[in-house]
This record gives sequence, structure tokens and C-alpha cells, in this order.
Amino acid sequence: MTYDTLNRSATQALWNHMPGQPYNWDNQVSVIGEPPRHAAPLDVPEAWLAPQLKRLIQPFAQQHSGIPNSGPELDIIERGQYSIVEAHDLQASRFPNTFICRECGHLSSVNPTSQTPTCPLGHGPKPQFQFAEAHNCGLLREIRAPRCANNCSGPMLLRNWRVLDTRQWVWQCGKCGTRAERRVVYCPDCKTSPTSVLRVPQTSLHYPQSLTVINPPTRSEYTGMKGDTIGAAAVGQLIGAVAPGLDALRAATSGGSGDDTLAQVKVTCEALGIHPGDPLYESMMDKARQAAVSVGGWQEEVEALALPPETLDVIGDEAFSLTRAAAAPSLDVDGLLRNPPSADLIATYGEYRELFDRYKLADVTLLRELPIANVVAGYTRISAHAVQQTRGGDKGTWFKFFPASNSRYPMYGKRTETEGLLVRIKPLDVIRWLVDSGVVPDPEVTDESNAYKWLLRVREPVVDVFNAPEQRITRSVLGLVHSMSHRFMKAIAARCGLNIDSLAEYLFPSALAFLVYANTRSDFTLGGIEHVYRYDLADALSELAADPRCVFDPPCRRSFGGACAACLHTSEISCERFNTVLDRNLLFGTLPSVDGTDPSGAPDEITWQAFWAP
Repeated sequence: MTYDTLNRSATQALWNHMPGQPYNWDNQVSVIGEPPRHAAPLDVPEAWLAPQLKRLIQPFAQQHSGIPNSGPELDIIERGQYSIVEAHDLQASRFPNTFICRECGHLSSVNPTSQTPTCPLGHGPKPQFQFAEAHNCGLLREIRAPRCANNCSGPMLLRNWRVLDTRQWVWQCGKCGTRAERRVVYCPDCKTSPTSVLRVPQTSLHYPQSLTVINPPTRSEYTGMKGDTIGAAAVGQLIGAVAPGLDALRAATSGGSGDDTLAQVKVTCEALGIHPGDPLYESMMDKARQAAVSVGGWQEEVEALALPPETLDVIGDEAFSLTRAAAAPSLDVDGLLRNPPSADLIATYGEYRELFDRYKLADVTLLRELPIANVVAGYTRISAHAVQQTRGGDKGTWFKFFPASNSRYPMYGKRTETEGLLVRIKPLDVIRWLVDSGVVPDPEVTDESNAYKWLLRVREPVVDVFNAPEQRITRSVLGLVHSMSHRFMKAIAARCGLNIDSLAEYLFPSALAFLVYANTRSDFTLGGIEHVYRYDLADALSELAADPRCVFDPPCRRSFGGACAACLHTSEISCERFNTVLDRNLLFGTLPSVDGTDPSGAPDEITWQAFWAP
């Protein structure tokens, strides 16, 4: 038995060397990850992640149990039977432990700690046979040779094993020469369907099921939060009932009244000798009045939305995440104008607001030091989706937790910092687009606050990352936000020095916002997105609608959903929703039909009007 060391960064280990994950060891043999020798608590509170974990695991759990919104995996989250940790001193063991003779095909299995075996027929040392059986339920085991049909004691030899098509492999007895009959090997664990024989390692044997958490609170910060009302107050920020910012959110949930806030500031000013008429006094009172508005009757306005408690919880979590993202150190257009790198750029910065209006954006803000946490909650095999569609029918995929330690299932993560662009879309323009496209009748709202209120009432929260929402308005708005996010990623990638696969998105569909950030999975921030914001944002925005075409148009836009690998799709590590609910027709309008008839065709189809004018 030998020991060896592989040096990798914590970020590399998080994505490539987790327990249960096969990978190559220094290009010599394939191994499988084992639980780490040591794991330290990550400074992210478990309860903070619980809502997102439920939404991540729910499709797998209900598919496994056959009961909507239920399953043993969700029970683990409900009981808090998990811990967020950072792995140290990761381990691995050799896998698979099967070895084959290149000359005769003799296959043998040994213990993980045993030395490389030799062929009993004198052909020398055997190489590792890097194939294994796998199944959607999480099974991963070494290939086992069948017994000879004549029950003789001869070794079974594998023929045609160099052919990648495993259907052409043939087992033959090395003593009597009898060939084994082909048989379907059902999974010994779940017994629901046959196993697959796959090369080790490859991506399909281990799909990390992960979360990206934007600006998560530390454990000490989370202790001071009032979890019962913080989400509702964040919804209040969306509708204008609570002032923007984390401080206003804390004041709104502090339990005091607006009059108390003003009185406390007056007492403080008097104690410090600051009197009315002093600019500092007026500044402090203005801030107190803003806080008083936040502390005031926001609860009544949120309750007037009449949202079901489950809906309010989901939207509240999303809105609070948006507030925390916006609280990161940032730079906006006003900041650029106050302190331009060069006087020559003032005219360019003056065009930013005009471009925002052209593309119906409320604002685009640079988040310069955005704290994020990447958390790998578990993994799946064969498919990253809860349901895998195959030629033989749909197969359910099981979510697998990492091996438990001290009665808790570890979830491995890492905190880091990155940069990104936070983009907000104008709600009134979204409503006008829905009306013009015939999705909804005109609600006749004229201000931003009532626009958000109306949109929150008529939509359902987005909880499934794999499938499109069934509700038409929700699906339409999600598709608009998601398609816009992908156009932004492609425009930024061309200018920031990063491949588009090194960018990622975070969607806030209820708030009509999205975040495009650098997902380099490294321990430093390159600064490419900040460079774009300071010098090339005007060109990047101008490119959004410069060319609405795809090389595969008109079929792509007319017949294939308006999205493909040549136009809107990105890699799955960049896309939050696995390239679902994307459509260029939402951005640029439905193409007119060739014969001049109504392009919508079916009565339930929508003829989209362009949100952006090319």
C-alpha cells in the first residue's frame, strides 16, 4: 500500500474532489473522494440556507417519494440535520479496484489497499480497468464478472473490452470457453431499472448539487436578525413601504415606532449640543425620518397584498437576498460622475442613463466586493435533473447527501469575494410589455410602487430550477429576466477578459432584477467587470439589441423556442436554470409568419411584442 499527496486549492477541491466523486489522481489512476480528515464550520448559518436548500432538493425528494413537496431528503432539512462546513485534508482511495489483462482480458478485483495484481496466465501486471456500474439512485460500484454457465471454476475473460460500446463486450469462460448470455443487470439498491456501465471518471458520475449564496450573513450577524419578519420587510422594500438598505430593514424589524426613532435622534442631538439649523442636525433628522417611514405601517401594506404565507416566504427570501447583494460595496453612475478616472469620460458616463432608459432598466450597479458562498449540498449520478428523459422513458434521479458525521450530513462550502453587475428592470415597462403582448388586460397602474404590488399579486414564486412555471404570467416574466441576463453575460464576456463560462447569473425574478458576476472559482478578483463598467458599459449595452438574429434563424426563433447554443444558451455552470425558460422572442418580438397569417397559430400562443427595439 502506498500514500501520495495532491495539492489543490480549497476552491478546486470543492468542485472536483468531494466525497463520492471519482477523479484522476495525477494522471496515474482514478480514485474516489473520501470524507475529509478534518472539517471546520463555515461562517454561514445553517438556518439561513434552509429555504434555498428546500427549493434545491424538493424536485428530487418528491420524485423519490412520489408525494408532492415531501420526501426523506426534505425531512433532513426540516429537522436541521445538516451542517455547513469547510473541508480540510481531503482524502481519496483507489477506484475502481478492478484490473484487466491487456492480452487475455482476465479481470480481477482487489482491495483498495492492495498492490497492482498480475495476470495469472503470465502476461504481467494489469492496468486499472476504469469502468464501473452506475445508476440514477446513486449506485457506483465496480464491474463484477458473471459465473460460468457450466459452473466450472475457470476465470471469466472479458472480450472486446477495448470497444467503447459496452453492448459489444462479451464474457467468456477461460476454462471451457463458454460465452455468457447477455443479461440485464438491475440496480441492486433500488431495483427500479438497469445500471449503466460508464468510464471512470466522467462528469455524469458526479453532478454537484450546489447553491450560490449572495452576501450571506455570518453566524453572529444572523443571531441578531428577526427571521419571522425580515422577509416580509424585504417585500416591503420592493413595494416602497420600507426604505432601501439593510439599516432600514433592521429598523423596520426592530419593533419600535417611528415616533420613538425621531425622539431618540432629538435626544442624541441635544446631548451632543447639535441644535436645529445646524446642517448636521438636519442630516440626522432626515435619516431619522426615513427610518421612521420604514418602521411605520409597512406591515399593513405587505398584508394588503394578500399573499399566501408560503408565497410571502419565498418572495421574502428572494427580496432579502437582493437587499443583501445591494449592500455590498458598490459603484453607480452617480459615483462615476463624481469621481471620473478622466474628464474625457464624463460625456460617456452621461450616456449611461440614456441607455438605461432605452433598454428599460431602472439601474445597473457595479458590486465591487461582493461576498458569496458556494455550498455543495450533495450530488446526483447519471443526471443533474430530478427526471432524466431517455429513449426508454423517464428515470428518476435521487439526491445523495455526503456521508453523515456525528448524526449530521455535511455540506461543503467556501466563502469568497467576487464582482458583478446588479441590473434592475423597470416594472412599469414590464407591465406595458405584458399588456401589449396580450398576456394581461391593462391594470392601469402608473407608479413603480403599485406596479410591484400588482406584479406580486398576479404571479407565483419561482421555486423549481428545472422546469418552467405553469402559470403564464410567471413564466413570461421569468423568461424575460432570464433571457435578458444571458444577453448581458454574452455582452460582458466579450469585453471583461473572461470566457462566458467564467461568468454566472443569479436571478431575482420577483424583484425584476438579476446579477451577473465573475464565477472564476479562484481566490482573487480579476477586475474585468469593473473595467467594463468604467470604460465599456456603453458599448456593452448598445450590443444587447444590436443583432437579434441567430445563425439558425428562422427555425430557432419560430420552431425551437427562440434559444439555442448559438444565441442564448450558456454552459450549465453559468446558467442558474440549466438553460430553461429562455426565448429571444420575448426580447425582440415574435417573427411575422411567411404567409402573413397570425404567427401565434394556436389560441393559447402569444404573439410577443418586442421589449427591446433593435
